[in-house]
Amino acid sequence: MHSIKILAVDDEPDVESLLTQSFRRHIRSGEFEFLFAYDGVQALKKVVERQDLEVVLLDINMPVMDGLTFLAQLNESGSDLRVIMVSAYGDMSNIRLSMNRGAYDFIMKPVDMGDLDTTIRKTAFEVRRYRELQAQKQAAERCRRNLSRYFSPNMAEFLSHKDEPLGPVRRQDVTIIFADLVGFTNMAESSYPEAVIELLRAFHSRMSHIIFAYGGTIEKYIGDAVCAAFGVPESSDTDAERAVLCAMEMCSSLEHWNEERLRCGSVKLQMGVGINSGPAVLGDIGTDHSMSFTVIGHTVNVASRLQSLTRDLQTSILISDSTAQAVGRSSSPDAASTLQVLCDSADISMRGVNQNATVWYNKSRFPLAPSETSKITAEIA
Repeated sequence: MHSIKILAVDDEPDVESLLTQSFRRHIRSGEFEFLFAYDGVQALKKVVERQDLEVVLLDINMPVMDGLTFLAQLNESGSDLRVIMVSAYGDMSNIRLSMNRGAYDFIMKPVDMGDLDTTIRKTAFEVRRYRELQAQKQAAERCRRNLSRYFSPNMAEFLSHKDEPLGPVRRQDVTIIFADLVGFTNMAESSYPEAVIELLRAFHSRMSHIIFAYGGTIEKYIGDAVCAAFGVPESSDTDAERAVLCAMEMCSSLEHWNEERLRCGSVKLQMGVGINSGPAVLGDIGTDHSMSFTVIGHTVNVASRLQSLTRDLQTSILISDSTAQAVGRSSSPDAASTLQVLCDSADISMRGVNQNATVWYNKSRFPLAPSETSKITAEIA
């Protein structure tokens, strides 16, 4: 148990010796640690210097700054210290004024040291309990902020109340979306940094809002790319379908954004989206000071490669056959109509895959014009 840190504020010269003598055993054993100040100004300075203080023993009548003025200023500063008034002025008006300015307790002089001992311990207990609750609250806020990087606000709030919100490191089936702006690298190299960051923030904001709306989880941002997982923290048979619908909505949102951009004289943006379903490893990585949630595995790699292949097939959305099969197993009554949208198929060669892979798309509805991939590089804000 840490010693109770006590600041005694009194201009009477014998108070320091009285306290150190009366509580000498407590001081030697490390139960109590006393600091002393002789007016309110000195006391305020010590409060700033010693953030570990817990209890203040405060006289009322002192030079330079009296106890009631100190009490008012301490209260205005938002300090969590608890103040025990120790004064010979024990009339009701002084007691009420002290309490109204934030005093925790009031003890009359001459002081009963046994009563003071009990009061100090009770007061320190309340301070420590309050600080512990504040620490728990701050930890919960940090947890919510961290979760909000990946989840929608409602889901982040729900998960923040769990002891292990994202669960243990594990392998489970997920559906991965990889979305990337076409030609962004060349544009970033020829544009002002401020314009690049502004564009990325707008893009990420629009896409993350849609991903959250469809129950997805932001796994990471990689420059202009967004990686999202569906089926985290818990999987369902609608994960793949929601991922495909999310990708369609993302493309629609980009079209509307492009209309705004064209009216402002900016060039049209294009996006490639790759979607794949399968097993992946989920968990937190990093250190105690910097943790991040991640999804790792072949399923994620294939989604990224599908996104790159959208340029070759000149279509904005490319899904794997495993995703198409997962959509077909969905319990949603609209799953069949979702699949009908992506009615074109092709067998393609893909790095890291031993045999040709079947992919599904709709080039006419979700086109990716090759001529636009070079135009974007000309945008300089």
